[in-house]
Amino acid sequence: MRYVFFDIECADGGKGSICSFGYVITDEHFHELESQDIVINPESRFYLVGRSRRPDIILSYSEAEFRKAPKFPAFYQKIKALLEAEDQIVMGHSVQDDVNFLCKDCARYGLPPLKFRFADSQSLYSSAYQSEGQLGLDRACEMFSIPKPQDVHNSEADARATMLLVKKICESKKLSLNNYIKDHRVWGETEASKIFCSYIHPNRTMFAAFLDKAEPKNKREQVLAGKTVCVSMALEQPREAQIYHLAQMIIDAGGNYTRVASECDIFVTGSAEPARICKRTKTARDAKRGGKRIEMISLDELLKRLGVTKAEYQALPMPDIHWL
Repeated sequence: MRYVFFDIECADGGKGSICSFGYVITDEHFHELESQDIVINPESRFYLVGRSRRPDIILSYSEAEFRKAPKFPAFYQKIKALLEAEDQIVMGHSVQDDVNFLCKDCARYGLPPLKFRFADSQSLYSSAYQSEGQLGLDRACEMFSIPKPQDVHNSEADARATMLLVKKICESKKLSLNNYIKDHRVWGETEASKIFCSYIHPNRTMFAAFLDKAEPKNKREQVLAGKTVCVSMALEQPREAQIYHLAQMIIDAGGNYTRVASECDIFVTGSAEPARICKRTKTARDAKRGGKRIEMISLDELLKRLGVTKAEYQALPMPDIHWL
């Protein structure tokens, strides 16, 4: 068996338009066998600096170098063969985003969808250390003293950093990567240009896509008709996969789900807010003090209004979420 670690950079900071695909292949003992950074002409504008409320992204190649490179279709067969090979584990950090970019570019160029299984190092870390939140690759590498360039984004370098991170986790926990992935929810797969993630956590791309397409599906008393509901960030953590079910129940009950705390009518707090409250909770409280009519309730109270017990909520199965 071999391990394939990969990372993608996009010209527009994450909306598709792949401009580099970097990978590192190792054996089961993390001995490096092959690596490459594939430079791709994204056929789109570069929008990576000067974006509102988002950090600048500096790539390791000039725009001119990207423009001179072949387009995505020229590398499709190589990437397909790399990801779809048998007897391997494909892995990335917050990998569902990169898989989503691949799905988008295949559709964009009219290419057959890729079909492969993948594992997520971000979820592997959270599972191994029972960590709250989503730890970015830079921060995760810092915690293990893994050297990683901080000033530029390079797909091959990030793929290698992901490999070293996974290696450190396996060594520190005395885990076999193959067995751990089989026994824990850290994997996903593609099917007909759609993505299913067994680990399901509401990162910006995937949960936003779910909310964008969500509509009433089940008959439920309209107890939230006309109300916009926001929940604290503590309820949108990786181990809180039920958030997808909760959002659907809110919508089924006539409400709207928002991630902008200042725009809600009802704000749902976690069971026990930490001493340092999350930014979303602080925003809701500040908006309320400023005159906005926001009802602050607990998750238990929301579930009661929805006619669901806490036990029933916690027993909900992993949601089967598909999207393009």
